[in-house]
Amino acid sequence: MERTFDAIVIGAGYIGSSVAYHLCAAGLKTALFDQGSLAAGASRANYGNIQIQDMELANSKELIRLSKTSFAGLEVELGRKVGLRRIGGLLLIEDEAQWQLMEARLKILHEAGIPSELLPANRLKEVEPLIDPTGLLGGLYHAEEGQIDPFQLIWSYLLRARQRGLQEYYFTEVTDFTVKSGRLEGIITPAGSFSAGCVVLCTGAQTNQLGCLLGQEWNVQSIQGQAMVSEPVDLVLHNHVSSASFFDADQPEEDGGPGAKLAIGQSVHGNLLLGEAMIQANQFHGQVPFKALPAVAACIQRYFPSFNRLRILRSWSSAVAYTGDNCPLLGPVAGYAGLFLATAFRSTVISTPLAGELIADLVTSGTCELNLDAFLPDRNIS
Repeated sequence: MERTFDAIVIGAGYIGSSVAYHLCAAGLKTALFDQGSLAAGASRANYGNIQIQDMELANSKELIRLSKTSFAGLEVELGRKVGLRRIGGLLLIEDEAQWQLMEARLKILHEAGIPSELLPANRLKEVEPLIDPTGLLGGLYHAEEGQIDPFQLIWSYLLRARQRGLQEYYFTEVTDFTVKSGRLEGIITPAGSFSAGCVVLCTGAQTNQLGCLLGQEWNVQSIQGQAMVSEPVDLVLHNHVSSASFFDADQPEEDGGPGAKLAIGQSVHGNLLLGEAMIQANQFHGQVPFKALPAVAACIQRYFPSFNRLRILRSWSSAVAYTGDNCPLLGPVAGYAGLFLATAFRSTVISTPLAGELIADLVTSGTCELNLDAFLPDRNIS
């Protein structure tokens, strides 16, 4: 078994697969570790939406702008189709407070060159014919978002990385780190120790747990999200549709009471992706709480009554990581030479290709094209 690498990546989801690929493409001997299987965390439960207008506004405009351009040649670079297509994004506005909030967002989006539009309720069916606008004030609409197949994207990154020598270790938990004179030199697992010139954590909801091993407090918070998927249908959604209430200050309910907010999309295969119920929690499991599915169904039926006879194939529950300022942890960790973080992205899919490029640049040259000051792991997060 190989024990020594130039780089070790922990976390085999969206970001981890991209980072592993770009490190291999840069010529680094790279290993990828995950405590579970491929895409075992939040990435397996993701809708695949390339979201733009829901970005964090204060610091992430350049991150999203650069990320958007990374998709232009992605399928050519990977040599595979990943279901890349253009769809719209529609945030439904249910009350006056949300209208004012979306109006304020619209101004900043326009300043950033993102052509979103506030639509009154009587125009919603122009962009989403299946919606029932009863009870809505309108929506914030952006016609040029997108979607990919999550599993095809992750799989394509790993296939290309394998061609460049990637070694993969699944169901291999990291239990400690090897540190010498302030430099992170490797990891310790039940399968033994592995050394590397650098280690990149792409670990989502598990980031705090690994940080504790190093005496680090990165303040990554998590929710347990629940959603479900239908059989393929002939009805066609034109957008990813979600509620503007996702931008409210209210936090998800504590354990035992899922709070559902509308989030509906359609996969590239025709399945409807229906969600989502959320619980603020520190412990996660794969079972979906009984109350979650009726709560999700009620959200969907309120504005999409034509979906009331959908056949549901499965449901899922997954831990989703976020930070208090809605900015990712991205960049080197002060005090630990050789340690990098790339995790807790608000808009993970759109950030996936760029995150891999940035980490590879940081590892190989110590610099990258994006100013990371607002994203450094050691910043103060309120």
